[in-house]
Amino acid sequence: MKKRIFDYTSEDFKAASREQIVESIRNSEGRTLMVENVVAITPPIDVVSGPEIAAAFGADMITLNCLDVMNPAIRVSLDDPEAVMSIQEIKEVTGRLIGCNLEPVPADVKHLQAGRTATEETVLRAAELGLDYIMLTGNPGNCVSQETILEAISMARNVAPEIIIIAGKMHGGGVGNDYNLNIVPAFAEAGADIMMFPAPYTTPGVDPSLAREMMTAVHRAGMLGMLAIGTSQEGSTESYIEQVAIAAKAAGADVVHIGDGGYGGIAPPENIMRLGITLRGRRHQFKRMANRR
Repeated sequence: MKKRIFDYTSEDFKAASREQIVESIRNSEGRTLMVENVVAITPPIDVVSGPEIAAAFGADMITLNCLDVMNPAIRVSLDDPEAVMSIQEIKEVTGRLIGCNLEPVPADVKHLQAGRTATEETVLRAAELGLDYIMLTGNPGNCVSQETILEAISMARNVAPEIIIIAGKMHGGGVGNDYNLNIVPAFAEAGADIMMFPAPYTTPGVDPSLAREMMTAVHRAGMLGMLAIGTSQEGSTESYIEQVAIAAKAAGADVVHIGDGGYGGIAPPENIMRLGITLRGRRHQFKRMANRR
């Protein structure tokens, strides 16, 4: 199957292997859009979930943040906290790649739900739930480092050979803003498919030239590269989002991510759409918005 990811239908995703999906992202030439959503809080629009909003505004990949894989539930209703959707229901109504964050926290971090941490049990559970990918990264305050992420990549690849692994840091969450490029080949050797760094103009010091160095190192190691807007600036102006998108694409990003720092655990829909239009133009953006079959 030689399709680009923004041409995939839900049936294509079901039939594709890990290698085919990775290749479809590579063939999309920097036009893949990931949207992150905190699924544990009430979405900003009643009756529909955050992932449905993400799909409607052009996401190719939807990352469920703060998902407890041992008790998975995606909030839907403003009025009823018990109204939730399952992973399979979300996959059916969005027709997109669905993944979640798992955090490789150090052993002395005890405040995080076990179902949100990266362990053999949670990786297996993610695969059993039908999640297409896992993102090994850290939310603020959880002491995740590049080294703990590296350990988790090896574990996850051994436990779930067919799941897509995205790994890296998008902001200062965890332990510092760590832009060590010497560790990039080790991520590839451990089994990561996509390595993530902050997008230009998001974290201090990351300008387009540094982002270019990051993506060059990632591609040289044989992985795809992702640049992320994960610093609450996803709730900024559309003009800011457009600048970041242009710089990320010029830097060589295969995937551009927009975080969940808007209202109700998702970026403003207008910003998601602006990111998609900037990365791939109206033709492919509107097609991706419309096609959920």
